[in-house]
Amino acid sequence: MTEPRVGVVSVWHETNGYSRRLAALDAWRDYELADGDAVAEAHRGTRSVVGGFLDGLGERAVPVFAAGAWPSGPAPAEVFDALLDGLTAALSSAGRLDAIALNLHGAMVVDGTDDAESAIVERIRSIVGDVPIAAVLDLHGNPSVELAAAVDAIVGYRTYPHVDMWECGRTAVELIDRMLAGERVVTTIAKLPLLTAPLAQATDGPLGDALAAFEATASDAGILRASVFAGFAYQDVARAGFSVVAVSRADDAVAARAATDAAAADLARRHAAGAFEIVRPTPADAVATALAADEVPVVLVDVADNIGAGSAGDGTVLLAELLAADATGAVVAIADREVAALAHEAGHGAELDVRIGGKVDDLHGPALDVRGRVARLTDGRYTTTGSWATGQSFDMGPTAVLEAGGVTIVVTTHATPPFHREHLTSAGVDPAAARILVAKSAVAWRSAYGDDARTVIEVDAPGACPIDPWSLPRRTRPAGTPAVTPRLGRPTSTPLTPAPDLDLLEGSR
Repeated sequence: MTEPRVGVVSVWHETNGYSRRLAALDAWRDYELADGDAVAEAHRGTRSVVGGFLDGLGERAVPVFAAGAWPSGPAPAEVFDALLDGLTAALSSAGRLDAIALNLHGAMVVDGTDDAESAIVERIRSIVGDVPIAAVLDLHGNPSVELAAAVDAIVGYRTYPHVDMWECGRTAVELIDRMLAGERVVTTIAKLPLLTAPLAQATDGPLGDALAAFEATASDAGILRASVFAGFAYQDVARAGFSVVAVSRADDAVAARAATDAAAADLARRHAAGAFEIVRPTPADAVATALAADEVPVVLVDVADNIGAGSAGDGTVLLAELLAADATGAVVAIADREVAALAHEAGHGAELDVRIGGKVDDLHGPALDVRGRVARLTDGRYTTTGSWATGQSFDMGPTAVLEAGGVTIVVTTHATPPFHREHLTSAGVDPAAARILVAKSAVAWRSAYGDDARTVIEVDAPGACPIDPWSLPRRTRPAGTPAVTPRLGRPTSTPLTPAPDLDLLEGSR
């Protein structure tokens, strides 16, 4: 019997519809754009989703195509076309493929296409046909009913911060093996029109409790994999919001739908009871509290300039407060290509007068006039040993460390999320030695230097990722649906009426 050949494909982007930092082609080249053996070379031995695919499949893996960019605004239409063309060429030259292991984000939007992941799967199916496809999605995905109809199985991350990506890849392979052995596997999905900030979505809180409750019903309902997606609120599409997803045998789909609807109703009740409400201090109050804190380091979490959710990464509001207060021992990382280049040109030890930050948009505070000394210069490259994408390499671009009074400013060329300690240590900055750390993140910074933090202050600052997602302008209202199993024949073009239990959501903004 011929050994199955399973194609490994990854197209990953979390799209912030309010960010002006677009996902141009260079953003994909800088992060990941590879085909064939280069995919395996980049991921083998890592803790990424694709690493999990490769380890689970072994010799059956056929590395095909991998493209990714850090979260940002949408990719232009011509960039998406180029990615699809590259995917098409790679699939066409890969030979016979009996199944596809697919890594997506679940919240990818491109210019002119609100549901990019469904378009990706449509392109894959046009080449490989009706073979088993198991897709892994980020916990912050906004999977559509159409996506659930296009693939056989959807596996969501269980953790935030995301530390189980490799395990999710292995789970997807296990589901593929079931299908290759002749078992019919289907995905059931329910949608809830909830928009919540990432701060409310850590899996050691109510979201994790909801997932645990859903998983407790899974075995009796014949569910092979239960997932709860917190969704990504910072995009103006109808599929945004919470999703509850179950993968089951086709014979168990009726029971899986009932369990999925019950889990959706449970989430609705938790939301109505205020489980996901967030209230945090202003920048001025947060900095005053940080300066008075006895337990240090203090981490000031700049939620609205969350680079990992696509923001500019050049917000100045907290930096301005720290400089005005003559803070000492504070560390702020900021993305500013122009200032990084000026520092590298001036050289180590130079004194510079620069306008820093506030250049991408008008959401995150104005550019600041700062005088600083160039303390260190690096190429911005590092390989992480941390828990997020362990073993992978990243490139912040030419990076400079400026000392401005008592504030250390790590200036990167590319906006890079603080998911790793190396984000700072590669620039010679020890997070544990700081008095105050500013993290342009929501929750995922904890995988970098959460162990160092003695006091954590999450800040309600302005930006593209505000604590209140409803404060952003919207053309669309998220759409709720009862549980459906679309690959069993439910027409996805038919408007879906929210189930009665979802009436709990009425009154949500």
